[in-house]
Amino acid sequence: MDKELGLHLITIKEWLSTQRHLPPISDQEIKTFLHSNYYDLEKTKLTIENYYTFRTNCKDFFSNLDLNSEELQRMMTVVDMGILPQTTPEGYKIIVVRLADTDASKFSQISYSKFAAIALEEWLKEDGLAEGHVIIYDFTGCHLGHIAKLGVFPTKNYLYYIQEALPIRMKGMHFANIPSFVDKILLLMKPFMKRELYEVLHLHSTNEALQKFVPPNCLPSEYGGTAGPFKPFRDEFYGKLLANREAILRGETEKQVVESERESRGNGWFSMFRR
Repeated sequence: MDKELGLHLITIKEWLSTQRHLPPISDQEIKTFLHSNYYDLEKTKLTIENYYTFRTNCKDFFSNLDLNSEELQRMMTVVDMGILPQTTPEGYKIIVVRLADTDASKFSQISYSKFAAIALEEWLKEDGLAEGHVIIYDFTGCHLGHIAKLGVFPTKNYLYYIQEALPIRMKGMHFANIPSFVDKILLLMKPFMKRELYEVLHLHSTNEALQKFVPPNCLPSEYGGTAGPFKPFRDEFYGKLLANREAILRGETEKQVVESERESRGNGWFSMFRR
């Protein structure tokens, strides 16, 4: 695999040398794109195109990325995220997303999506070459006031980003502690979900149901697991995010395409995420 990876890396670097609109991409970043696409060269090229084009054109998600800003500082008090230390038996890495403040008036879907994009990309810098990735969304404290603040375009854009641009091997998306109105959330999401994502989406109303997919030794005590309380995982992850603040800020300008250098692809290239 090392020899094959080296050859694929060379091939992608040669291709990138002909793509004048794309920014410089490190070898490690190329490896992550290759890995997420199981070393399929054409799919890797498409994901690279999608990723940098999306970052450039979806300003709602990829502008004003200063983690010290009032917007993102507020989001870090509203939403908790943490990477769990244990992998599943298959070698999958796990991140948990949950509400820290259940006051719906403080929640913004755009701000959350921006923060989630930052967090997921930082996660993949560390764990992008894992066998797979699992996201657990804990709906504890979610109520209809939150659902009322969800919109079609932010949902469409976020799901496009997860499915078409982010270099991730999505092996499981779990909705834990689901509310009775989860059908309203799914109604909004389903039109923008590919079959591959829908097949790994699982809904759980109890910890026991979640544990059928994620073993107890992987899970924090809040989910009936033996990995300890969730807060230290949250604090460690947020500490890493803040430590990387300057690099995240640089990415806002460095991870951009130059449209004037792009070969024409006809109309509709950005239609997936433009309003």
